[in-house]
This record gives sequence, C-alpha cells and structure tokens, in this order.
Amino acid sequence: MTRHSQLALTLALCALPLAACAPDVAERTSEQTTATATSTPSPTATTPGEGTFLDPTDVDRTDVEATAEAAALLIHSWDTVTDRTQTAAAIRAKPLMSEEWAANQIEPERNGNQAAWLKPSEHQAYSAPSITPAVGDVSRDVANDKVIRAYDLTWRWISRDGQEIEATGRRQVVIYLEKHSGQWEVVGHQSSDPN
Repeated sequence: MTRHSQLALTLALCALPLAACAPDVAERTSEQTTATATSTPSPTATTPGEGTFLDPTDVDRTDVEATAEAAALLIHSWDTVTDRTQTAAAIRAKPLMSEEWAANQIEPERNGNQAAWLKPSEHQAYSAPSITPAVGDVSRDVANDKVIRAYDLTWRWISRDGQEIEATGRRQVVIYLEKHSGQWEVVGHQSSDPN
C-alpha cells in the first residue's frame, strides 16, 4: 500500500464515525431549537393583545367620537409580551394622530409603570381597557374643527396562561382633536391617575 493510499484510508476511516454522528447532532439541535421556540413566545411571533386591540386603520375618522374613543382605548392597550413600555401602545395609535403629535411618541429607555407590570408579565398578559365619558365639563367643542374629549378609563389584565390576575388600573384620559380635510386627528393626549 502506498503512502497516499494509507493516508486516504485513514482519513476515510476517521470521517466515517463523524458522518454517522452528524445527523444525530443535527436532530438534537433542531429539537432543542423547536422546544425553545415553543416554550417562550417571542415578541415577533405574538400578536399584540392576541388580536383584541383595535386596529387604528379601521376607525371612522369622520366621526369625532369614534376617533376620540379609539385613541383613548388604544393608548391603554398594552401587551407585556410585545411591549417594552407603555408608549408602545401610543406608537400603535399613530395612524389616528397628526404628524406632529405622532412624532412625539418616542419610547423611553424604561417603562415608567414597571412595578404595575410585574404580575401581568409573569402571566404574559395584555390589557383590556374600557371607557366611559368623564363627568364634568372637560369634554367640550372648542370650535367646529377643535374638540376635547375626556374619559374615565379602567383596564383589567388577561393572561395567556389562564391564570386570573387581580391587578387592574384606572385613569382619566383627555384627548385633544382637530379636523383637517374632513378627518379628525389626535393633536394631543394626557392621562392622569386618580387621587
């Protein structure tokens, strides 16, 4: 046997066990990847609010009440799986806003309400907000093309794991709207927690 033949035979004998192991290694890696992917949903694979959140593009922008109510609900529609901060909800509501106000919706480095999200986050929960018109004279028509609407807003958390979450929330939200080219747009909003 020549030296080249011996070398080729040695390499072939060494490669055989490696080739036999290769599919098994690939299979385990694939199984581990699949198990990891199914155990923790990634933000990109999860629909915010499991599809229960309003779609801002479906709102009748010629109707001031529909626009104001949708904006109030949307900016309080949070998902602890997909949203890093509360501002993520306002960013989803940008289609209802003026260009100037939409440009102000910038996510901060930290969630200002992190403590209130701890329990809901454990259960990969999302908020279910509801509103009623606020009592008092905050809501008013300022002009034919400028209005203010105020709402008392409450929310509960819906968990993805079936566990009941007792945490709830309450705020008053004020929405400022202007009409341009027959369409209402949000030009400002503010929320305050009740005392």
